[in-house]
Amino acid sequence: FESTANKIRTAPLWGVRLHSRLMHDGAAVTLLDAIRRHKGEAEQVTEKFEKLKSSEKEALLEFLRSL
Repeated sequence: FESTANKIRTAPLWGVRLHSRLMHDGAAVTLLDAIRRHKGEAEQVTEKFEKLKSSEKEALLEFLRSL
C-alpha cells in the first residue's frame, strides 16, 4: 500500500469523448496531447505510441474518441 499511497487513480476512459480537458489537472485539451504528456511510469507506453504508423495512431485515437 505504501508504494501507491501518493498516487492518483486514473479515471476510466468511459465518456472521455465528452471531456474538453484531460489529465488529472485538466492540462491536456486533446487525446494526442494527453498521450504525449504521460511520463514516468507510462513513458514506455508513450514511446510505443510514437513508434506506431500514422494510420495506427489515428485508429487508436478514433477508438478513444468512440468511448
